[in-house]
Order: sequence, then structure tokens, then C-alpha cells
Amino acid sequence: MDYKAELKNALHIALLKKNVMHHIAGDKSKTKFGYYVIIAAAIFGIIGQQLFMSFFRPSLTFSLLNGVIQIVSVVIGIYVLSFIAKSIFKGQAKHDAFFRVMAYGMIVTWLAILPQIAIISGIWGLVLVFVILTTIHKLTAGGAIGTILVAVIAMLVVSMILTPLYALLGFGAMGGGSFNLNGGKTGTMDFNRGGGFQMNVPGEDGGTVQWGEGGMKVTTPEGEVMEINIPNFE
Repeated sequence: MDYKAELKNALHIALLKKNVMHHIAGDKSKTKFGYYVIIAAAIFGIIGQQLFMSFFRPSLTFSLLNGVIQIVSVVIGIYVLSFIAKSIFKGQAKHDAFFRVMAYGMIVTWLAILPQIAIISGIWGLVLVFVILTTIHKLTAGGAIGTILVAVIAMLVVSMILTPLYALLGFGAMGGGSFNLNGGKTGTMDFNRGGGFQMNVPGEDGGTVQWGEGGMKVTTPEGEVMEINIPNFE
């Protein structure tokens, strides 16, 4: 496999080159590289979280677990998008052909290595999805927009259903985990398995602020404690 050539193809798709989209869609041998692009996107996201998130930096374990979830979610999401386009809005492409083009286009999410410009990646990605739907599935503009909206709603519903499962498996904040605020310099936020959290923020002179289930607890540098109870706090 000529990785340099395939990277060039991915960049051309990201730049909305329709002739390259048709070429990748029709070549079954390109599927493997599509998966490589998706996996690399997750890896770059993990690196970005660990190296470039200055204030709200998750633990490495948390980032790795979410990276795995991201890969699975992207693959499923692309096929769901294609299924909606074909079954509801009369799309004309085969699901695998659509997957290849979308997977190559995921190179735009490599920008996530710099969280500060992730919004650019998101906007660019939406435009790319629209163009791929109209080019590969041959949808009208209205059909492409409708496909995106239905897919977003479907993924939100699936996410709500799977959230308790993630908790049981130990994924995400609900399953237990920890964030370091500003690399741990300004405190930590620890999530408990089964729900609830506690935030510890050290004061400049040695005091702390703990915020969790039940309310807030402030400890002064001299050891004096002030508690603020909040009924039914979750």
C-alpha cells in the first residue's frame, strides 16, 4: 500500500474533490486504509488531551477508554448515516462504498490533536458529510440535511441507552475516573462508580474546597472546616 498516495487521496477528499470521492468509493482495496484514518484520529485525540489540554486534562486511562469508544462509534455512525440515507432518503450508494469515502474524510478530525481548534474540525466535518452525501449517495440538499438530522437524533438516543452500560463497564465519568485540573496544579475531579463526584481545589495557602454529594466543604489553612449542605444534591 502506498501510504503517501492514500494520505494524498484523504486530503483531496477533505478538500471536497468529488472525482477522488468517486475513485475511493469504487475501490474495495481502500477500505483498510479508511480504518487506519479512523484509528489515527482517535490516537491524535488522545495525544491532544494529554499534551495540549492545559486546564481540564483527563487521566490517560480515561483518554484511552474514550479513544476505543470513539473508534467504535465512528464506524457504527458512518454505517448508520448510510443506512438512513438509503432507506429514508433514497440514497444510491452501497454502504461499504460510502464508508470508504467517509473514513478517508475523517482525516479532518486529526486536527483534534489541538483541542483549541477542534471546532474548526467539527464545522469542516459537517460540510464534508453534506458533500459526500450529495456526491456518493446522490441526495438532494434537503435529503442530505435530513439524513444528518435523523442520524444525530438516532445517535443521541443510542448514547442515552448505552450510558448505563458504559457505567457498568467502567467507561467514562460514571464508571469511575479522574480529571486533573490544569495538570493537577489547580485541583482534581474524581467521579465515583455509580454516580456522584468530588472536586478538590487546593487554596494558595494550603486550604481546600471539596464539592461532592451532599454539598460543599471548605477547609482553611488553619484546619477550620465550614460545611454547606445542599439537600438532594446530585
